[in-house]
Amino acid sequence: MSDRSLTRLLVSLASLVIVIAGLKAASGLLSPILLSLFIVLVCSPLLAWLRHKRVPGWLAYMIVILGVIAIGLVLVVFLGISVAQLSEALPQYRPLLETQFALMQQQLARFGIQQEDIFQLDLINPGRIIQLTIAFIRGLIGTLSNAGLTLFIFIYMLIGASSFSNKLKRGLGARNPMLARLTAFSRSISVYLLIKSWLGGMSAIGQTILLLFLGVDFAVLWGVLSFLFNFIPNIGYVIALVPPLVLALLEFGFVKAAIVFIGYALINNFFDVVVGPRYLGRGLDLSTLTTFLAVILWTWILGPIGAFLALPLTVLIKKLALETFPDSQILATLIGAGDSEDTLDEKTQG
Repeated sequence: MSDRSLTRLLVSLASLVIVIAGLKAASGLLSPILLSLFIVLVCSPLLAWLRHKRVPGWLAYMIVILGVIAIGLVLVVFLGISVAQLSEALPQYRPLLETQFALMQQQLARFGIQQEDIFQLDLINPGRIIQLTIAFIRGLIGTLSNAGLTLFIFIYMLIGASSFSNKLKRGLGARNPMLARLTAFSRSISVYLLIKSWLGGMSAIGQTILLLFLGVDFAVLWGVLSFLFNFIPNIGYVIALVPPLVLALLEFGFVKAAIVFIGYALINNFFDVVVGPRYLGRGLDLSTLTTFLAVILWTWILGPIGAFLALPLTVLIKKLALETFPDSQILATLIGAGDSEDTLDEKTQG
């Protein structure tokens, strides 16, 4: 590697660190803006469909805006009430949790395992688990406090989207490659998010029905969270599974907990492995490792909302930045799905 190449690499890495530091410092402001942007991308196909049906422009905008506001308010109110009820009910589960730990200790003792050393660890402690759960709930309530700001930003973004698109065409030129990339990215993300919402909704309904049938507490809440965590790649399913699995274990024992585990796995795999590839195609052309690391990185930068926006933001950087410049195209190739994953997707679709 020449001195010039090494210098350019070091400058690029330093610039990247500065950009990431800036994003993290401005995460409180960026989170609602980015969330509003991707809500606009989800609503754009619906708005275009209404305009195609010759619905007047002002009425089409009102339908979409009022629909998003209604859904947002219902979601915030439902989660707020459910989280408050769960927070009050958590102390009641502590005796059940301690009972299950005692049973586990007895089972370990049968195999001659010195369980005292294991259960004296601070991490494996019923009180600590309760505290972590309550801390998660408080963090969720704090995230919901930005919902009003997000809705206002969304309204202004949606109204100004058409004029912004026209200004972009005049500024870049109708045949500019960057404009083509922006249009392709917007269209692909809109379709992906819509299909992902539909698949996540169907999966969440099936899981909610399963939990209601088994009698697990807060079944509807876990179904709604399952739908939301559906947008977090790789680890979202695991996060959504843990609360109902733990409650089923505490309330009914290992048998129903196993049913919850198997039922969640079957429902999730049916929609993600059987149904999903037929509609999502090759997806967003990101490797499994890239999606996993993207969730960790964007969560660290933006907070909880970064986990939900990790895939769209990573694709945005890949399509509009890495694939645009010759020096960074190799990096775009490295974080892509690759031939092996493409082949696997094609086999799954077939």
